[in-house]
Amino acid sequence: MAKHPEPKRPWLPDILVLAALAAVKLVLHLLTFRNYGYARDELYYIACGEHPALGYVDHPPLVPLLSRLVTRTIGASLPALRILPALAGAGVVFVAGLTARELGGKRFAQVLTALAVIVSNVYLFASGSFTTNAFEQLVWAVALYLLVVIVKRGTPKHWIWLGLVLGLGLMTKHSVVFLCAAVFGGLALSPKRGLLASRGPWIAAVIAALVFLPNVLWEVRNGWPTIEFLRRAEINRMPSVNLGSFLIGQALGLHVLLVPVWVLGLWEAFRGKEARQLSLFGWVYAILFVYFLLSRGKHYYLVPVYPPLLALGAVALERFVTRPRLAWVRVAAPAVLVIGGAVTAPLSLPVLSPEKLIAYADRIVPAASPAPGETKMLPAFQDMFGWEEMVATVAGVYHQLPPDVQKSTPILANNYGQAAAIDFFGAKYGLPKCISSHNNYWYWGPRDYTGEYVLSVGVRRQALESAFQAVAIADTVVHPYVVWYETNQPIYIWRAMKIPLSQAWPQMKLYY
Repeated sequence: MAKHPEPKRPWLPDILVLAALAAVKLVLHLLTFRNYGYARDELYYIACGEHPALGYVDHPPLVPLLSRLVTRTIGASLPALRILPALAGAGVVFVAGLTARELGGKRFAQVLTALAVIVSNVYLFASGSFTTNAFEQLVWAVALYLLVVIVKRGTPKHWIWLGLVLGLGLMTKHSVVFLCAAVFGGLALSPKRGLLASRGPWIAAVIAALVFLPNVLWEVRNGWPTIEFLRRAEINRMPSVNLGSFLIGQALGLHVLLVPVWVLGLWEAFRGKEARQLSLFGWVYAILFVYFLLSRGKHYYLVPVYPPLLALGAVALERFVTRPRLAWVRVAAPAVLVIGGAVTAPLSLPVLSPEKLIAYADRIVPAASPAPGETKMLPAFQDMFGWEEMVATVAGVYHQLPPDVQKSTPILANNYGQAAAIDFFGAKYGLPKCISSHNNYWYWGPRDYTGEYVLSVGVRRQALESAFQAVAIADTVVHPYVVWYETNQPIYIWRAMKIPLSQAWPQMKLYY
């Protein structure tokens, strides 16, 4: 007897449930926007937005463009700046749930997948500040969802949407190129390799390339500065990454409770009843895993690829718990995720005061506690403290200079975080715009300063001592919660540069 196809489920109830879960994610961020301060990269993207361009040394142009749009319309307050990444994070929750639905998952699978994204440590943290990470995660989630639709439905028009999404992703963060490569590699290695003989993947590639073209042209005109940056960035690669530590990073980065879900999803991709269609997603994961492991990438580089694996795992689990005696799992599994997520949320979401957070982390993750002499704050939040205090300390030194000396004295910051903080908070303290030789600040140059006097923050004495006739320490920046290289940082007054600053500037480039 012929088997009748399963009737299509009404889409509106599923959409409403997923929208409600996405709203939960959004509200979590709305309630915690103001608890900690501006992050280093948030200040940097604001500074880059003040210098509109089709490219920057260390990132594409879209996120600085968004920062400029936000600051010029609704302002540069923390809630104004962080609403877009929070919406992006909510979007990932919604799209992940849709992915489970597209893979055949019913309400349990969809809810479990959406909850998995909500409680995930890296997703939770990334959506809380204005950086490329939140937008990158949304790009990957949407691109992989479209790939699921293409594979499951065989609809060529979705290749066009996939090309547009990948193109915008490349204009958001260059790491999207790894996703593009992994998709083509996955197609070649999976039973879906026949798709490479169709026009779809190549149409998507052309569309993505056209969207990305303005940034490529900027790179060509400026001598490929991002390539130079990436070469120099090798010195900041993790010194030792092995398979064990990388796997632990995946487990802790997402959430320990999610390990069974995505491992089951990986099994389903390669060994499930639909492996001929879905092994593509296992291969995409495997390619990226191996690449980031061998290239000593940080564990969170792999995080954006997990939504389809979480969805596959949730769908497989849903099939398993349809047995009457396992009905309790349908309530227990989401409940365990919610409880486990609540326990770990303070480690990724600024819900506690700094003092309470340090004490809480010491109780539940003793390994996260700092060694004697190290900064007290968790690494995830260290870049959200100390910026305005640093600017106030610099201002105290600057305003002790004679008025005629102030006019010709630039403030030279050691890194883009310090420079962007001075640019952002400096007007409040009567400071000029900062200069720095780090990343895109070097690209903007030393302005019209000659180097007769220079006030520096964070610059090592031995780095510039031979270039000036005299130097004196004026103060020291100290803060208990900042990353180690932002505390105990000297403020020097340099006098009488031996050659004009404009001539020395090309040799001062710091790309890392």
